[in-house]
Amino acid sequence: MNKKVPLYGLLVAVGSAIYVLENFVPFPVPVPGARWGFSNMVIVYALPTTPLSWLLALAIGKAVIGGLLSGRFLSPTFMMGAAGSITASFSMFLTFKIFKRVGLVFHSVIGALINNLIQVIIGAQIISSWAILSYLPYMEMLAIFSGVVNAVMAGILLKRVKKGVGLR
Repeated sequence: MNKKVPLYGLLVAVGSAIYVLENFVPFPVPVPGARWGFSNMVIVYALPTTPLSWLLALAIGKAVIGGLLSGRFLSPTFMMGAAGSITASFSMFLTFKIFKRVGLVFHSVIGALINNLIQVIIGAQIISSWAILSYLPYMEMLAIFSGVVNAVMAGILLKRVKKGVGLR
């Protein structure tokens, strides 16, 4: 267990840094609240070798530190993002356990779809209107893109780490 702490600390730090950096990268589609979602790559990276408790700790740590660094901690967008990331982590863990022979892209896209669904549902509760559900089709299309990119990035990183190749 002691060997895992530095690794997961590093993953939380990287995920938090990506979370903050995403705020500075313009999003090409005019969908309110839409983000790239690339900070979830660290969860996809950890998925194949991580128990559920550590995966959830990673999602919570990334959300809390990212929220603190970006000034969004405990805001409605923080609550939406944290809930989405936690539920996505849980859903990816379940699909990974059930469908082990399916690639990371499948699990990552499922996680991204669930993440956006939960965020839109929570957003509807926050604004007390289900009209926000009209954004869901657009958000889910973006989730597919984000899920694929996260899985590809995580897959490349997993292969490089397995081969012992640094991130030079």
